[in-house]
Amino acid sequence: MHNLPVYCRGAPGRGRRTELRGIDGDIWELEKQLREFLRSAAGKEPEVKVNEVCGSLLLKGHWGQEVKEWLLEKGF
Repeated sequence: MHNLPVYCRGAPGRGRRTELRGIDGDIWELEKQLREFLRSAAGKEPEVKVNEVCGSLLLKGHWGQEVKEWLLEKGF
C-alpha cells in the first residue's frame, strides 16, 4: 500500500515523538544517516534512541514529514 512505518505520537505538554518501525538490516547505519540528515535540515542535534530488539528508532519531536521524504528519497 506504499505506506511507510513512520508514526508521530504525543500531545502538547506530554512530549512529542516520532517512531520508525520494522527496520531490517544495519539499524546503526540508518540511525547515523538519519541523524546527519535531520541535523542539516533542522540545524540542531536530534535525540534518537535505537531499539535493536524491536527494530525501531525513536526520535524526540515530530519529524514525520521530514523522515518520510528522506526515506522516499533513499528509495524505501
